[in-house]
Amino acid sequence: MQYIDFHTHTPPEDKKHVRAIVSCVAPEPLEKYENGNLFSYGIHPWYTKGHDIGKLLAHVRDMAHFNKVVAIGEAGLDKLKGPQMGEQKKIFCYHIEISEEVKKPLIIHSVKANNEVLRLRKKMSPLQPWIIHGFAGHPQEMQQFVDAGFYLSFGPKILYHNNRASESLAEVPDDRFFLETDHTNKTISGLYDRAADIRGISLKELEKTINKNFKTIFD
Repeated sequence: MQYIDFHTHTPPEDKKHVRAIVSCVAPEPLEKYENGNLFSYGIHPWYTKGHDIGKLLAHVRDMAHFNKVVAIGEAGLDKLKGPQMGEQKKIFCYHIEISEEVKKPLIIHSVKANNEVLRLRKKMSPLQPWIIHGFAGHPQEMQQFVDAGFYLSFGPKILYHNNRASESLAEVPDDRFFLETDHTNKTISGLYDRAADIRGISLKELEKTINKNFKTIFD
């Protein structure tokens, strides 16, 4: 099996079987990680207090040009934590501009802000893929995002029964989803096992589907 962990904060121990995108938060240095990892880079809306935002954004722009940085983010909007929504939107829009400039996908953090993210997508008409990480909404929300051209990455919430994330994963189109461990101690292999069960397919079929989606975005 070749697993893809679309969004994590910890490099995989098993690099032979796990290909991961490690999320780095500005101004975190990439040098602390071993070579051979893939990264996303951005300003998380939680971690802006006490920082010079202009300097952080300039740092994101610089890091965005590195080959090992394959995506921008995570960046986005959070109504439960972080600065005022107006400030969050300004920072998020800057990430959108960088994503378009360097032609790399945008990984999005959205908490209680799905409508705002959908409106920004419509307003800005980006050419690069947008991926909602840790999606846990109900199937109607899932369909809204899919219809708007988003990809969705499902995290550890699918491990629990009878929840919206599992319901949405069961119905999301084959060509629109990924799996991730995020900032947890869960294994990507465990998520694959659960996702295959939810979708009623074999692990091999799931592996093929996610690998194909990954190539569509990055190749």
